[in-house]
Amino acid sequence: MNHASIIRRDCGRVLSSQSPRKGLRLGTYIRIKRSLATSSSLVMPNNQAEPSTTWQDRSIAMEGTLNMRDLGSLRTNDGRYIVRNRLFRSANLAQITNSDMETLARLGIKTVVDLRGPKEALDHPDRVPAGTTIIPSPIIGSDTGDAIDDTTIRALVLDAGLPETMLNVAKVSQYGPYYRMLFLVNSYGTEIHTSKLTKYSLFFRSLLDLAPNESLLVHCTGGRDRTGMGIALLLKALGVFQKDIEADFVASNHALQPDREDPNSTAFLQSHSANVFLQPPANKYYQQVAKELGASPESIRNAVKLKADLLRRTFASIDARYGSFLWFLESQLGVGPEELNILRPKLLTEIK
Repeated sequence: MNHASIIRRDCGRVLSSQSPRKGLRLGTYIRIKRSLATSSSLVMPNNQAEPSTTWQDRSIAMEGTLNMRDLGSLRTNDGRYIVRNRLFRSANLAQITNSDMETLARLGIKTVVDLRGPKEALDHPDRVPAGTTIIPSPIIGSDTGDAIDDTTIRALVLDAGLPETMLNVAKVSQYGPYYRMLFLVNSYGTEIHTSKLTKYSLFFRSLLDLAPNESLLVHCTGGRDRTGMGIALLLKALGVFQKDIEADFVASNHALQPDREDPNSTAFLQSHSANVFLQPPANKYYQQVAKELGASPESIRNAVKLKADLLRRTFASIDARYGSFLWFLESQLGVGPEELNILRPKLLTEIK
């Protein structure tokens, strides 16, 4: 890992779909669906007509990873902006090139928060420039004792309107972590999902400890669900407009498609960050895989596509469980008024 210092910590017990044989039961899934039904009608207010910037404007081209962008220039409700070149998000860094490492060094990224589980990080360790601190902060992981069982997989697949051919665990899993994505998409805003948001406390602590002249990057495997949720919590804490929070969240639907305009491309296969299920349905390889699995590429992808309503459900669930988002920050993440008074000046500016 090229002289990177690694902060080791107890990883705890978290959630994964890597082993479908045991773990989360059907009763858990039923409670999830009931919670979604009651929370989906609670919509967060939106006081901004148009996003203040696009994800394409903030995107950073990398040779060995995807979904990397700067959070800088997003506007807050008090008229300030997130500082440019201070906070980044991406997919994992296991396959980045030497040129990519030069980019990380040029951007001043000295801290990398890795939200992957321990086995994911061990199997595909990050490559980072010398002097970079990697902070393991697992949200879910395959070696922590929990898993999605076959009964839950069946309920998830059939509830999504997918055919029973999508229940072939060995065949589906060879093309990407589809069941994990399907579970996560169905868990947003539920009690089990909301209770696990406390795991982002180390991410916030890393930001509070960030030196003024240094930058931080946070990632998981694809930089999608786990990274997207952590960034959404941070942006809300900073007062970023809801529409901007949602736009950045759903941008991963496109940012994980390296060749969106070329239906014949198989370039995405070179990166384990971009599994086939996230590619455009028009992609010829995706169509072949979908045919093999007995489903349409549109139905497969739509079942795991990120939508703004997933965040709205989550924020509504936080309010219902903790009374307010600010109390959630203070009581569960250790970010009270004093910490916000440190965090906001560090990450915000009046200059776009």
